[in-house]
Amino acid sequence: MLGEVYDVPNAQQVGRPGQAQNGIDVFGQSSRHGRIGIQCKRLSDLDEHNNPYPGGPITRAFLRAEAKKALGFKHDLKLWILATTARRDTKVQEWVEESNEEWQQAGRDRIAIVWTWDECISHLNSYPNLQRKYYQDVIQVCAPKDLDEIILRTIAMAFARPAFEVPLHCETPSEFFQALKDTQKALRTGELVDRESRHVIRKAIGGYHELDDSHARARLGEVDKNLKLLRTQLEQGLKDKTIPTVGTCLDIREPALAHYLEELRQRCVDELNQVLRGTAIPTI
Repeated sequence: MLGEVYDVPNAQQVGRPGQAQNGIDVFGQSSRHGRIGIQCKRLSDLDEHNNPYPGGPITRAFLRAEAKKALGFKHDLKLWILATTARRDTKVQEWVEESNEEWQQAGRDRIAIVWTWDECISHLNSYPNLQRKYYQDVIQVCAPKDLDEIILRTIAMAFARPAFEVPLHCETPSEFFQALKDTQKALRTGELVDRESRHVIRKAIGGYHELDDSHARARLGEVDKNLKLLRTQLEQGLKDKTIPTVGTCLDIREPALAHYLEELRQRCVDELNQVLRGTAIPTI
């Protein structure tokens, strides 16, 4: 990742596990930024497919200890990066700036930054070659079928939410639209966001477009169209008042419209389940 993000052609791993590394796991020279070192810390568990569950925590003491350790690295760094599976946190950024101010006051020409799991996912999205390396080397996907399973499991997780179970007249518009948006994003990009924290909790690069199985790809393309249609119909109904709200819930008064929207939503689930039945993945 260092090579792609900062254009470091000679990025290399420092030592091997168990050796003293002075807070640096990957090191390289950038023509623009100078010497850069990355310290990698996995601060969360992995799921059954070796994907990190974003978690934490990064404490002030932990961050300062790692930053101090990096001062002992044999090369003088211009940029020190702590790359971690922890979630993005404003407090952590404040602690980073605290370290930067101390380094500046001490006359050190060095900057510290933190790559949370959110930043790592963003970088993966930006560099196709890096995506391929990640799946081949880290997740150890060896065949198209393996990658298909990762993508389909991510999409299945996106649909396993109340927005596809609770009757439409019980839905809260803002939450329901956000759920539909998140589901469609997972379907199209493979990026699944936690409903509460809004952090990326799973990533299958490329979404359904990258499925090797053309039959599954075509079916999920129909799911994508139906999700878009469902969102459009509901948004239009709220706009022209044919679907008013009572309290915090949708009030679809026209029986035919209510039946059509429920059918459209169920069609999305049914199409997905048709794809999942051909795999070892449980249906929704």
